[in-house]
Amino acid sequence: MSRPASVKSTVVTGDTTIKSTPGKIYWITISNAHATDSTQVELADGATDRWGVNVEAVDVLGQPVHITFDPPIGCDTSIVIDITAGTVKATVGWT
Repeated sequence: MSRPASVKSTVVTGDTTIKSTPGKIYWITISNAHATDSTQVELADGATDRWGVNVEAVDVLGQPVHITFDPPIGCDTSIVIDITAGTVKATVGWT
């Protein structure tokens, strides 16, 4: 996959509108090193979920997970991340 030079990254720990206009999601890295409860992480196009994963709690230091979307996830209205009921840090690569 060829990634444009204009890809930006945003670090979040909770529900966030990353971009309020159309865009693409190229990757996500999720760290659950401090998670005490399992949580769900979802990427959405406005209110429409496009991708999601359940992140389990850890008792010892967890390793980040990195997922590359090839092709990138297209969002027609906005790019939103929803982090439900847990403590994780996510970094999203987007345009």
